[in-house]
Amino acid sequence: MNTQALTKRFPTMMVMLMLLFSPFSWAAIVNNNHLYQTSQEIQQQLQAIRQHQQQATLTLQAPIFADKLAIHLVFKAQQLNQLAANLQTQHGIQPSEVANIPYRVMRPRNVMPYLQQLSQQLASVAQGLGINQPVQAELPLGKSVNDVYQQLVVIELLLEGLLEREDQQVLARNLQQIEQDLLLVSKASQRPLQFHSVTGITGREMSDVNIMLFQSLYLFQRLLRQLEVEPSEPGRLPVGDSSSYQVVDSSVTLKAELHRLKTKLQLEQDSQVDGGLQFSDANQAYAEALKLRNGLLMILGEPAL
Repeated sequence: MNTQALTKRFPTMMVMLMLLFSPFSWAAIVNNNHLYQTSQEIQQQLQAIRQHQQQATLTLQAPIFADKLAIHLVFKAQQLNQLAANLQTQHGIQPSEVANIPYRVMRPRNVMPYLQQLSQQLASVAQGLGINQPVQAELPLGKSVNDVYQQLVVIELLLEGLLEREDQQVLARNLQQIEQDLLLVSKASQRPLQFHSVTGITGREMSDVNIMLFQSLYLFQRLLRQLEVEPSEPGRLPVGDSSSYQVVDSSVTLKAELHRLKTKLQLEQDSQVDGGLQFSDANQAYAEALKLRNGLLMILGEPAL
């Protein structure tokens, strides 16, 4: 390369080097390792709050997850944002507004704002309690979306005892929103769908509700394939009795999968639900989950079981 050509290219090379080594360029790079690191720091925040509140030490055994996507992280993080907002209210702090989830293909960088908000929410609680404990976690390597999701479940477990959970209310709202969103899908895809109430359910437990939701997840896989959307695997049903945490988690996964389908169909609107809905027991929750399962069979063109 002659001197004249090098001179002409020198300014361009300098700009590229400045962008490469600028802290602003690195700030835009977010991968699963960064999400894992942030989730570890959030756990430290919660551990400090638990210690200050003299909460019992928990034995944390989060399950292993498979085939999770960034959209699942976003929905799980949003759920944690709402729990943290409830914790803020409980401590007399103005709760942070929980952000809506945009209709787009999600990447790790789209997850980070929800985790950053969660960290800020917990920091406000810690400040109100007079806790001044810095948090710092090393940046790991080789972490997957499944690893990050597991850490978000650990965060949820660490909230145990710190606030009054409203799992039956959250589950009722989630299932109603899923049904309303499916009605939008049925209209857009010109597939018949009706939901019929189920009565006379007795003797059910939350594990039965979770089994029914997992059936819906597998049926939803078939619907996604028929509408040319690559489905994710629902994973395995938890061993033993399902807690209300796990049942709500299954409904959150359903919401995330439905969000992917609505994005593909360009149905970019959130269904409105009654915020006062609440199940009184597992029997009511099972009846609604059965109603959802039967609706999915109808939209697939299969007879109800």
